[in-house]
Amino acid sequence: MTLHDFPARLAAESFCLRPLAEGDLPEVMRQLSDERVAPWLAAVAQPFGLTEAQALLDHGQHPGEHLRTIEIEGAFAGCICLGAGLWYWLDPAFQGRGLMTAALRLALSEWFARPAPPLLATCRTDNAASLSLLTRLGFARFPGSRRMFFQSSGRSEPCHDLLMAPEQWHLLNPPRHALDGLSLRPARQKDVPTLALMLPGTAAPWPSAEALPGFVEQHRFRGAPSGLFVIEDDLGRSIGMALMAEGTPPALAFLSREEAGAHADTVKQALAAGLPSVPLGR
Repeated sequence: MTLHDFPARLAAESFCLRPLAEGDLPEVMRQLSDERVAPWLAAVAQPFGLTEAQALLDHGQHPGEHLRTIEIEGAFAGCICLGAGLWYWLDPAFQGRGLMTAALRLALSEWFARPAPPLLATCRTDNAASLSLLTRLGFARFPGSRRMFFQSSGRSEPCHDLLMAPEQWHLLNPPRHALDGLSLRPARQKDVPTLALMLPGTAAPWPSAEALPGFVEQHRFRGAPSGLFVIEDDLGRSIGMALMAEGTPPALAFLSREEAGAHADTVKQALAAGLPSVPLGR
């Protein structure tokens, strides 16, 4: 699975993300002509008419760009685009509800569910709302600022670059995958003492206990299908670990022979097709 497989539609309880369509263009023109929206988007010229809206639609159909409308209760509330970078807007009528935060969490969860490059977002230094939003999501701000040309104003403005790396996203939003009555979650450094009790020795692929912290870091989950996972039972106890690597069968180790006897075959069979694609939650 690649980034080109980014789903056309993503649904949450109260809204969905879907591709931009021809029928959305009048609303796109209205929103991107709004003086409360346009000045914050570098590539949005003024006036913003049908030609510009059609160009935006064409941009969203490029396989490397994933432009999604935020639709809530049948209304067009704004857009998110993930590709070479991250940018977005929200109609002022829908601001102040936490909608963009929820929409970005949904989109980023799917973006980083597969191996993905770091994602860069750029916003004006005086865009306090966007800076606060990106920081809450876990984006790290580059030191200093740079200038970017904004078409709506016809001048360059000071901007901040903010970056989200896949490992940072998964550290802040660890996925938990269902696995036949058990669950899998990415291993973390705080798991090292428990995982050390599961080591079957120094036989490959497992390290010595002394090398385990480096091993956990080396195999940190950065998106399916690879990574080191902790196997938990329905009581939340860590009973085993699974090392997933593309092209090789998963390697398993358990806390005890009893746990191995009870779960090893089940886990092996369940993982034979790869890491479950739908997480229980984050």
